[in-house]
Amino acid sequence: MHAHLKTLNISIAAALLISVLSISPSGATPISNDSTLSAFPNTSNVSQPLSVVELPVPTMARVLDHLAAIPALTPRQRKVARVAVLRKRIAILGRKQVGDTYRAGSSGPNAFDCSGLTRYVFKQVTGLDLPHYSGAQYKMARKISRKNAQPGDLVFYLRGSAHHVGLYLGNGKMVHAVGRGKKVRIQPIFGPWYSRHFTGLGRVLPA
Repeated sequence: MHAHLKTLNISIAAALLISVLSISPSGATPISNDSTLSAFPNTSNVSQPLSVVELPVPTMARVLDHLAAIPALTPRQRKVARVAVLRKRIAILGRKQVGDTYRAGSSGPNAFDCSGLTRYVFKQVTGLDLPHYSGAQYKMARKISRKNAQPGDLVFYLRGSAHHVGLYLGNGKMVHAVGRGKKVRIQPIFGPWYSRHFTGLGRVLPA
């Protein structure tokens, strides 16, 4: 709601500013000689002159006051916005690897093992160089609950060791390099096998 009001305020303020800047120096709005004016009735025979209704025009001071009243984004809000963009880009790049080959010890660009896939995506999007081992990625990640999981988080499996990792995409799904003889694919994070071997979720991004 606050974000909607802020956007609305900015739109209104911008409109007011444009209206001020578009007023001619004399305060009157010039009328063009466009041919469309001929569609209006001829008033030359009217006995009484037409009265001019002057609408209130916002002054520049009022516009500037309104703009100043719109709160700027806080450093925290800017950080959250940046991370949201990174999350989206991570999910997009992860999906693009679907169908790539599994290869032990590989981290792309066309073949991956499980930790190689997450390492590749994070390196390309954020510049962060994750270790090429799922257990090490699990150790460095902040542990989060299932309800707080967001796209760009990591999903770990095989309790006690975190020998497998996937990239969370949202809506209960992940993309991961499954194993030998299988392609990179998207699957639910709590499928039959994965529910039994679920270790936890981790977050590497700062927010």
